[in-house]
Amino acid sequence: MGTTVFETKDSVFFVGGRGTKAGNSNAGGCTLAAWEDAGLVNKNLAKVMDDNGEPFCNVIASVTDNGSGKVRITNVGDISIPCIGLIAHVFFDGLHVNGRYEVIAWNPIDWIDIDLAFVGNENCFVRVGGAFDTAQNAWNNTDASQYNVIIHSNKNQSKTDGNFTATWNLGTAGGSLADKSIKHFVGFDTQPGDEGQIGFDGEDDEDFSTDGGIRFGSAIESVSFENVIVEDAYTGWNARNDSVNSIRFIKCEGNSGTGYGWSLGYGKNFVLISCQGNHNSWYGFNLGYSSGGPNHLLVNCIAHDNTREGFRSIGSCYGSALLGCVAYNNGGSSYSGFSTNSYSGCGAMINCVAYNNGKHGFEFKRVNPVAINCIAKDNGQWGFYADTSGNLMVPHVAYCCAHGNSSGQYSLPGALPEQNSIEQDPQFVDAANGDFRPRNPAVLRGGKPDTSGNPTQMGAILQKYQFGDRERIANMARLRIIR
Repeated sequence: MGTTVFETKDSVFFVGGRGTKAGNSNAGGCTLAAWEDAGLVNKNLAKVMDDNGEPFCNVIASVTDNGSGKVRITNVGDISIPCIGLIAHVFFDGLHVNGRYEVIAWNPIDWIDIDLAFVGNENCFVRVGGAFDTAQNAWNNTDASQYNVIIHSNKNQSKTDGNFTATWNLGTAGGSLADKSIKHFVGFDTQPGDEGQIGFDGEDDEDFSTDGGIRFGSAIESVSFENVIVEDAYTGWNARNDSVNSIRFIKCEGNSGTGYGWSLGYGKNFVLISCQGNHNSWYGFNLGYSSGGPNHLLVNCIAHDNTREGFRSIGSCYGSALLGCVAYNNGGSSYSGFSTNSYSGCGAMINCVAYNNGKHGFEFKRVNPVAINCIAKDNGQWGFYADTSGNLMVPHVAYCCAHGNSSGQYSLPGALPEQNSIEQDPQFVDAANGDFRPRNPAVLRGGKPDTSGNPTQMGAILQKYQFGDRERIANMARLRIIR
């Protein structure tokens, strides 16, 4: 392609678009301003691309001066829809620099002007608008180093369909913390803005046996993914570099892997909102190793039916926190719902639920474990268990509830139960169908007596945020493009 020079405005690109998009793998898109213009208020894909995601034109054309020192491309053919603000993807004969440029003026049957200084007459090959054929092509050929990029995709990808041959390795093509720019990849069903998800299916191919489905293997920062499911890889999402920084995931999943749903033991400052890791042969979420520096935040995330732990190594070296997360139906007799393994950081769980896991609900190892306002019910051994065989600091367990755990409710050093924790049935609304909101008034009061029957502050937090209002939290935390 040559140098990508469309770096003067926030922009929007598409994958798949209005069809399967097999041809023209590397096309245009539009500026964010055009996408949000009143004329595109419904975000209709027909206004930014032709049938099947193709560009509006795909021709050899002539380059002249538009009279104001900008490039005019003539003989582009009939473009019946207004295309100001669309992106022209242009290959020149040699005088101008190849790249993507904003269309700044347009005549429907003859020419377009682009935001590029005129140098001299020549010919070019030009496409206007359109979508990319795969997520990888869109990601690798759009630049968010100074300005924001949104990539919308409605295209599921799989090995069978030939969309990829191995792990998608994300490199340096991200945003920039210094320039406050971000690259945001979001899936949708029909039109951008709906709640659909797209899938990346590794189909248990041997090429996915080590690195996983989507891999952060080198320095990258300030990127986000939304509505993306990775399945049937060894690891769905795999962070393998300490220089991976400030990554956001919203409603993403790592499922049915032969290893991990999520392996986030490297990198730092990850935020996961309403994400899931289910039916994996090892762990749902692995959050740390004995070295490296992850400090991650997980909000309203779910791990269920994994062969090993739901959430593993919470804490690690620099700390991580889980808010409103659920682990259920995980592990055999050797694996717990939540397990801290803090070598020097803090593993904190607030408003979390462990239900029907093979071993303990919450298992505390090493230093600084914290559980506040959490519930452990019907787990195979203890509800809250401290492994005192290693370098364990006394865990801080407060305002928690344990009930129906096979070995007992609390196995912790010191006086039990700790700090207003109770042993009562939380009375989940419908645990069999994944609704773990408690109905027991004592749980809603956070274990504190209250003759008025009103929840205490902590109990109110539990009642308001724990799994009953997930959509609102996700919307509040949704990343907005920085203007």
